[in-house]
Amino acid sequence: MRAPSTSRVPLAPGQPPAPSEAATQRVGGFTGLPALIRQLGADPDLLLEGAGLAPGALESPEGRASYAALGRLLRDAAAATGCPHLGLLTGRMWHLADLGLLGELVRHSPTVGEALRTLTVHQHLNSEAGLAFLTERGGFVDLGFAIYHPGVPGADLHYDSVLAGGCNFVRELCGPGWAPSEVFLSRAQPADVAPYRSAFKVTPRFDAEVCALRFPSRWMALPVAGADPARLRAAQASAESLGRGRLVEQVRRALRTLLVRGSASGDDVAQMLSMHRRTLNRRLHAEGTTFQRVLDEIRYAVARQLLSDTGAALDDIAASLGYSGVCPFMRSFRRWSGTTPGRWRREAAGVAKR
Repeated sequence: MRAPSTSRVPLAPGQPPAPSEAATQRVGGFTGLPALIRQLGADPDLLLEGAGLAPGALESPEGRASYAALGRLLRDAAAATGCPHLGLLTGRMWHLADLGLLGELVRHSPTVGEALRTLTVHQHLNSEAGLAFLTERGGFVDLGFAIYHPGVPGADLHYDSVLAGGCNFVRELCGPGWAPSEVFLSRAQPADVAPYRSAFKVTPRFDAEVCALRFPSRWMALPVAGADPARLRAAQASAESLGRGRLVEQVRRALRTLLVRGSASGDDVAQMLSMHRRTLNRRLHAEGTTFQRVLDEIRYAVARQLLSDTGAALDDIAASLGYSGVCPFMRSFRRWSGTTPGRWRREAAGVAKR
């Protein structure tokens, strides 16, 4: 699943920008992490404090915590306990019930396919720092997750926990006979792969382009046992009241994720969010914007990051943003900023030296 090598500039080159502490995660299944840390021989209170979390930050599943702080906690706890696969152990504790409202939406969907599409569309209810995605091709489904903000501490451990938890979620929907055909992790291969083989029942492909579970498409048509239409309708009403005005945020996250892979079309975003392109356009219009406007906003933000934080050539930046050449990029940048990329970079460098 690794994309061919290109000259594209990574979105977090050199010294990565500090992750946003404002991006939060619903605590959910993280309530069990302090006990796990204690079981492995470390003091969770000290580690919580060191990560910037209050002593009771993980007590309530409905609480919210900084995604970056959770990453620091996972990273520091893995070091303190000598357990590099702590993320796997964390995710293996998770169940659909830990997802709260999102879990209700998923658990009571009529089929596995609708449940997983619902998971990707409403995942923002639980996490503001990443994006769940679902793709189908060649008789297989990829269910994955992408942290869209660069520089999040403990990212490998976050990904381990999400995919381990994802295995539990899909198995709850499909039954005990389900297992992924393949697992893709972007982390480097660890010295000991046995915990990963135990968690996923297959040895993952490490150093992958994305983090995802792959399984045959035939599972998507399977009815979800025990799904309750009345509970689904109630959960949908609650999600609708909470989710108004949030699609544009999902599109922003999707675009940042897709730009890393070198693709950012409206069709790509619609597929990632499990909706038709026309539905995407209609819902963005209802929120007072358009896909092109959001794409321009994200391209401008990423362009400024690359211009200020790297010495990348303009043609490489243009390629990273999905432009066919440097001239279209320069025209767009002038439209956004009123100046050229080169002049903007020189002025930004001058400000930084003051």
